[in-house]
Amino acid sequence: MKLDDIRAQATRFQARIRQRNLLEYLAGVFVVGVFGWFAFAIPAPVAQLGALMIVLGALYVCWKLHTLARAVDANAPDTAQAWTDFQRRELERQRTALATVWSWYLAPFAPGVLAFLAGVAFAPEAPMPLAARLTLFGAGACVMGAVFAAIAWLNAQAVKMLDREIATLDQMRQA
Repeated sequence: MKLDDIRAQATRFQARIRQRNLLEYLAGVFVVGVFGWFAFAIPAPVAQLGALMIVLGALYVCWKLHTLARAVDANAPDTAQAWTDFQRRELERQRTALATVWSWYLAPFAPGVLAFLAGVAFAPEAPMPLAARLTLFGAGACVMGAVFAAIAWLNAQAVKMLDREIATLDQMRQA
């Protein structure tokens, strides 16, 4: 590949990362706002605790996104090899972040979501029989599990795509 092609590919990749992260940060602001409000508006103490835990989870995820998977600017390498090395390092860094999404992206939300669901389903003020409370909690936990599984699957697909891009770069470097 020519220097301009490699530079363009690396620049597009960093732009995609910036756009993805901006959406993630906006989602984080939304989650903090909504669940911060829930923490004060919902009278059930366990649900309030769950909402606060979700807020803390969202803040942690945003911090980890910034530390693990932020976009970086290249220091304008002047050779195709330098741009190829830069692009490979960035693909590897993003791949590592996406491959570990369970630990830093999903797991921080789980305790808060479960506490929030329990607080809502088992609030003493809610006039529901135990079977209805258990059904509400179970349905909420199933939805949460399905969302987590979908996020994990999507990230696994992105890891496979990054693996292919890394392999392509490696082949170019060896040629």
